[in-house]
Amino acid sequence: MCTFSEALIEKSELRGELRGEVKGEIRGEIKGIAKGVLQLVKNHIASNIEQAMDMLSVDEKMRSDIERILENR
Repeated sequence: MCTFSEALIEKSELRGELRGEVKGEIRGEIKGIAKGVLQLVKNHIASNIEQAMDMLSVDEKMRSDIERILENR
């Protein structure tokens, strides 16, 4: 039989796992978008990063993260 505290610990661990999975998915999505932005600039389809992000309709909230990723390449 499971005690209440054990149930809380298990629930907390599951939340932590889910949170980690969501963070990983978001990071992967941002890295994928950054790769697309870089390709648009490299292939001379966009003249700069901002234009490439506009072409891809990148959300304003994600732009600084994408710029940071591209700076570190």
